[in-house]
Amino acid sequence: MSPERQTIVALVIVALAAAWLGWRWLAKRKNPGCGGECGCDAQRINAKIKRR
Repeated sequence: MSPERQTIVALVIVALAAAWLGWRWLAKRKNPGCGGECGCDAQRINAKIKRR
């Protein structure tokens, strides 16, 4: 494989990895988890952490 082709392939791989990481980051920001009075275990765990 020529050096130019290797450079292009490497840049495409890096761009895909960066896009995937950015997509995951945005997905977590849109739906960060429990947001209220749902009664799940996260509420009790957070309460225990805050008491310490």
